[in-house]
Amino acid sequence: MLVLRSPFSDSTTLDHILDELTGSVHVPYWRDADHNSFNFSDNIGEIVNNDSKFSVQVDVSHFKPEDLKIQLDGRELKIEGTQESKSEHGYSKRSFSKMIILPEDADLTAVQSAISNDGKLQIEAPKKTNTSRSIPINFVAKH
Repeated sequence: MLVLRSPFSDSTTLDHILDELTGSVHVPYWRDADHNSFNFSDNIGEIVNNDSKFSVQVDVSHFKPEDLKIQLDGRELKIEGTQESKSEHGYSKRSFSKMIILPEDADLTAVQSAISNDGKLQIEAPKKTNTSRSIPINFVAKH
């Protein structure tokens, strides 16, 4: 049964509406992760390098989006994550850094990133279009 709530109600959020519509609970991936576990993937996931794009996927499910940083310096793509937690029992910090050299034909001005609900970071750069073309030579008769 769908329950309609006032858009001005404090308890109405997009998550609550989605939960009611789908019958399931939507929780951001980082809230569900075991942040006490240090067993996270050290490998870069799927890499695609074809005629139309270069893309790379990294599992960052143990990091909140605000703990991540992506920088592009020339063709050097750097992905970093840092997470710190303090408690009465101590302090812990986890971090990672990945560096990838983008292909020469990657369009560096069009690099984009997105993160999925399960914590997969996707970074993609389309390939530059080939702007070279043949110029025909016309014969001009001299009078």
